[in-house]
Amino acid sequence: MITPLPFRQIHLDFHTSPHIPDVGIDFAPDDFVRMLQLGHVNSVTVFAKCHHGYSYYPTEIGTPHPHLQRRDLLGEMIEACHKADIRVPVYTTVVWDELAWETHPEWRQLSPEGHIVGSADSVLTPGWKNLCMNTGYADYVIAQIEEILERYDEDGMFIDIVRYGPTPCVCASCLKQMTEAGIDPLDADQLRRFSLAAERRFMQRTTQAIRARKSDQSIFYNSRLRMDLDPVTGMRRELDDFTHLEIESLPGGFWGYDHFPMFVRYFQTFPRQLVAMTGRFHTAWGDFGGLRNRAALEFECFQALAHGATISIGDQLHPRGRLDPAVYQRIGEIFAEVERREPWCTNTTSLAEIGVLTASVHLPAGAEHINEHDRGALHVLEQLKHQFQFIDAQADLSVYALVVLPDAIPINGELAAKLRRYLATGGKLLITGESGLDKSAGDFVLAPEMGVHYVGPAPFTPDYLVLTPELETGIEATYHACELAGVQVVADPDTRVLALAGAPYFNRTWAHFCSHRYTPFDRVTEDPVITEHENVIYVARPLFEEYSRFSKRAHKQVLANCLRRLLPRPGIGEHDLPSTAVLTLRRQEADLIVHLLHYVHQRRGDHLDIIEDRLPLHNVNFSVRTERPPREVRLAPENQLIDWEWRDGYVHVTVPEVNGYQIVHMVDSMA
Repeated sequence: MITPLPFRQIHLDFHTSPHIPDVGIDFAPDDFVRMLQLGHVNSVTVFAKCHHGYSYYPTEIGTPHPHLQRRDLLGEMIEACHKADIRVPVYTTVVWDELAWETHPEWRQLSPEGHIVGSADSVLTPGWKNLCMNTGYADYVIAQIEEILERYDEDGMFIDIVRYGPTPCVCASCLKQMTEAGIDPLDADQLRRFSLAAERRFMQRTTQAIRARKSDQSIFYNSRLRMDLDPVTGMRRELDDFTHLEIESLPGGFWGYDHFPMFVRYFQTFPRQLVAMTGRFHTAWGDFGGLRNRAALEFECFQALAHGATISIGDQLHPRGRLDPAVYQRIGEIFAEVERREPWCTNTTSLAEIGVLTASVHLPAGAEHINEHDRGALHVLEQLKHQFQFIDAQADLSVYALVVLPDAIPINGELAAKLRRYLATGGKLLITGESGLDKSAGDFVLAPEMGVHYVGPAPFTPDYLVLTPELETGIEATYHACELAGVQVVADPDTRVLALAGAPYFNRTWAHFCSHRYTPFDRVTEDPVITEHENVIYVARPLFEEYSRFSKRAHKQVLANCLRRLLPRPGIGEHDLPSTAVLTLRRQEADLIVHLLHYVHQRRGDHLDIIEDRLPLHNVNFSVRTERPPREVRLAPENQLIDWEWRDGYVHVTVPEVNGYQIVHMVDSMA
C-alpha cells in the first residue's frame, strides 16, 4: 500500500557536465536539510544518475561522475533527509544518457529517415540524444535501478524520459525484432504501435524488478503522460506500472499556462494520486539564474490544490552541492501558505458535471501537444465557471450531466453505442463541427439523435452566425463572423433551428476579394448552423477552435447560451466573477470546498506568459448548488464565518476579498 503523497515536494535535478570540476565539494548534509526546512519541504526527489550519464554514488554498474571525489552524494542526501523526517524518492534517467550514447553506438535510437533522435538535431548540436529501450541499454538501466534499491532506503523511484520520440526507432535491434514479429517498418501505424509496445515492455520489466525488491515503493515513469481519446493507445493501459501521476508543467517553458489545467482535468479521472510539478525557474529546467516570480509560483501551487493535487517544485542543485538560500526562501514563503491550507485539500474529490471528450488521438508517449479544440473547450468552460473534466472513450459517462464533443471527435461503433446509452438514461450532448462525422458514409454517426444530416462543407468560409432570440442573450445584435470552415447540414422536421448561416457576397479568392480580411455579410440563408433535438444541441461550426484562436466573446457567449439550455441548473449559479477568475468545486466528505483563484498572466518578453502581481477582487458574489443548506460557511484558512443565504437550492455568498487565492468552506452541505 502506497501512503498518501506529501503536499510540499522538491524535484532536484543535477545534470552536471563531466567538464565541471569540484562536483559536490560544498555539500554539507546539515546545510542541505536546513535549506529544505527553510522551504517547508517534506519530500525531495534526489538524483542517482543524470542525463550526462554519470552516477552520484559509488556504482558498480554505471560510471560515477569523474569529479565527484569518491563521495556517496546520493547516500548522504537520503540519510540526512530521513533523519529530518523528509521523504526521499530517487531519480534516474532512461532515454537520455550522453555517456552511454557516446560509448555504445549500438544502443542509439535511429529515426526512420536515418537521423539521430533527441533534443539535439545533430551530433554537433548541444543537447540530449536518445537511446533505445529495445537494446542492451535496457538491461543496463534496470541493473542500475536494482543496485540503488539494494543499497539504499529510498522512498520511491522517479524514472525519467521513458519514451521514443519525436519519432519511432528503427535501429538494428528494433528492425530485427520487427522482422521476427512480421511488422512492416514502412507502415507508420505498425511502427507506432511497435514503439508503444516496446515502451510498455520496458516499464513492465522495470516495475517487476522494483516490486520484487520493495513492494511499497512509489513508482513514476516521466514523459508518459498524454491525453488520448483512444484508451488502447493512451495511458490507461499503463496504469499498473504507476503508483501516482506527476504532471510536469513548467509554464515558463513550452508548456504554458493552458497545459496543467487541461491535463489535471483529464488525469483526475484516473484512479491515481496526482502531483503537479512546476519549477522555481523563471523559464524552465536549467535556468540557473532565473527565480520564478512569487505571484507566479503562488498561482501554480494554489492551482494544484484547487484541483486536488499535491505539489512538486523543480530545482537544480549547483554542481558544488549547495542549495540556493534565495530559492528556498521563495519556496518557503509559498509552501508555508500551502501547509496552512492542507486540511481543506486532503481527501477531496472533483464535482465535475461536464465531461469533454478530448480531441487528441494517438499522440506519441510524452507528447505535450495541445490541440486547439481542447484548448478552446478549456478556455470557454473555465471562463464560464463550469465544473468539467476532459475524458477519453473509456470514461464513465453516467457521472456527467452533459458530455461535450468539441469540433473533431471521431466516433466509432463502440463509442456511438455508449453515447446512445447515455442519452437513453437522460444524458445530454453538445456536439460541434465535424465531431461524429463519417465522411465515407456521408453522414453523422449519431444523425438520428442529432436531428440533422450532413450535406457537405459549408459553401462559404468565413460566413456569419444569424441567431434566433433563444440564443441572443448577452450578445450584440449584429452578424458575427465564423472564420473557420464549417459544415452544411439539413435539419429533420422535428429539430429546432437556433441559428442560421449568413452568407457573404462571395468567398475570398485571387479573382474576387473585398477589403482587407473577408467579404461582408450579404444575406441570410436557409442553412442551419445551431440546432436542438431532444437532449442534443449541434453547432455546425468549430466554435471551440474559433474561440481558442480568435477569442471572440460572442462565440463564447453563443456556447454559454447553448450550455444554459442543456444545463439550466449548473453547479455554479449566479456570479459576478470576471472571466479571468478560476473557480473549482471539490467535495470533502459532507462538506463542499470552493477554490477561488485570480492571478492574470500577461504575454511579455520572448513569448513568455508572466504573472508578476496579484489582482485582488473585492465583494465577490457567487452561488453554489448544494444538496442541503450548510450548517455554516467559513473562509479558509482564516476560519472566518461569513454570511450566506439559501435560495432555490443554491447557497449565495459574498466573499469580502480574494487576494489571489481564497478557499470557501461550506460545512455539511452535501448529503
